[in-house]
Amino acid sequence: MPPCDDIAAAWLSRTEFADDRTAVGLLSRAISPREYALKRDSLPVTAAADPRTAAAILELLERGQVPTMPAIRTLIVQNEMRGEAERIERLGRRAQRSIDDFGRLLAQLTHEYWVMNDVGPTRRDILHTDPMLELIRERVGDITPNAVKHLWLIERAQRAGWIAYNAEPRSLCAGRRFHSAKYGNRVSLRPVNTIGSLVASFLDRHHTEQGRPPRWSVLAHDLRDDRGRRVFNDTADVRAQQQWLTTAEWLALADDLPVPGPRGRRALTRKPRR
Repeated sequence: MPPCDDIAAAWLSRTEFADDRTAVGLLSRAISPREYALKRDSLPVTAAADPRTAAAILELLERGQVPTMPAIRTLIVQNEMRGEAERIERLGRRAQRSIDDFGRLLAQLTHEYWVMNDVGPTRRDILHTDPMLELIRERVGDITPNAVKHLWLIERAQRAGWIAYNAEPRSLCAGRRFHSAKYGNRVSLRPVNTIGSLVASFLDRHHTEQGRPPRWSVLAHDLRDDRGRRVFNDTADVRAQQQWLTTAEWLALADDLPVPGPRGRRALTRKPRR
């Protein structure tokens, strides 16, 4: 047995690869490649003293690969990236469990930003505010500011109906649930996309029957959900919700009157007319 085989066998004797001749051969090729007429750097025996390197060597042997230093370094980086991705995924699941709290705060901060600046905040503006970072620490745990974006809080809150945005810069605005929360069960509690579809259908039907868009007061008073509950509390409410409905493209304006927006029209084409 070549000396490098003795070294490999001795190191592997303390692992699950003890007496595994295939693993010994692979490790020997890494330790002394020149003995196998291979032109590459050798694997220092001392490298195995590092726990991460030792674990990578064993993982490569399990795959049937020669544990060269480049292969070890690549695997360590891949494992670190995978570990970080799994950690962020776990934190994301924690965030989802508190999404209403995150959404409520995001909507409130976004609404206040609009009032003060007449334009929406950037994602960084809103995610890095002290109240948001404090809530993240409380509900998710310690996470670096640069990693906050990987929690997908904006996207999760949008799906939950708290905020709305589109592809335009600074389009982020407070959503349906922010506006309807103050009215409780006096208004529809249907999901945000259902609300958007109801609005688009009502506007389309009214235009078909009347030949013109409805007044805002008509939309506020007449629109009901499938349970007969009003979608908007009053005219002031529908005008306040005009922003998110327009941002999400459920609604557009024609001479300052509501008509179906691009998303609303797409929903109408998928829905059979009655």
